[in-house]
Amino acid sequence: MHEKLNRNMTAALVAALFMVLIQLSPAQADDAGVEVRAVIEGLETSWNSGDMDGYLAAYRMDESMSLTFGNTVVQGWDKLNLLFRASYPDEARMGKFSIDSIAVTVLEDAAAVAYGNFTHVFEEETIIGGYTHVLKRAADGRWIIQHERTSRGEVIGSD
Repeated sequence: MHEKLNRNMTAALVAALFMVLIQLSPAQADDAGVEVRAVIEGLETSWNSGDMDGYLAAYRMDESMSLTFGNTVVQGWDKLNLLFRASYPDEARMGKFSIDSIAVTVLEDAAAVAYGNFTHVFEEETIIGGYTHVLKRAADGRWIIQHERTSRGEVIGSD
């Protein structure tokens, strides 16, 4: 019985040590947070310069990527690409987009959540809303958006 107890305790100790070793240091979490923040800020820069290719490059380019807004779920990068290019065919239709706040939580070395508020100004209306991005670190080390959830809050100037 003592031998079994010792094996269980040893296994638990090894598991606990492993968990301590794989956790991010505060400096690693800070670095990852800065990198994730740069991805989100890059969305604003790409959008406002009319660079749809640059904007869409921030998203995971496969069928596992998803976007949810209202009652709509867009599954896969190809569908996202088609939706955005049809909805925003030129820089004028894209309007101007600003990230008003960003908060980042690094979950582990390859996963993070970024969330906050945005303002999207179009000729006919201004939309104020919220967003959440789930990001994963790609094999090449870049952070990419795996899932996005947006919600509309206040709409100003719409009839």
